[in-house]
Amino acid sequence: MKTSCFSLYKGDGRISIARYAPRNTPAGYRIYNKLAPGSWFNSVSEAKYNELFRNEILAPLDPRRTWDELHAMTGGYEPVLLCWEKPGEFCHRHLVASWFEQELGVTVSEYDPKATPQQALF
Repeated sequence: MKTSCFSLYKGDGRISIARYAPRNTPAGYRIYNKLAPGSWFNSVSEAKYNELFRNEILAPLDPRRTWDELHAMTGGYEPVLLCWEKPGEFCHRHLVASWFEQELGVTVSEYDPKATPQQALF
């Protein structure tokens, strides 16, 4: 599993964990609303966001079941969890990656287009 943003990764295995996808996102992505942030997502500090996301979004979920559900959604492709923020910006996908790492002992890295070229869509 990897993480990325909608503007960078356009290949197979895309799963949106955002509240909604950008208007011109190419078809073919899946949606996993259980990992989308709450309505507070753009109105609280980063510290409060961390607290709310962990308590309201992650705490009720079973990490193994969530991991398995995400893998089942991608038809054999590696899941790539997508949201809006560019690499290096604060984003809840990094909280999800850390959660999987802490709870399951797996590494969830950010997609690197230089290390993992994707197939052209056209």
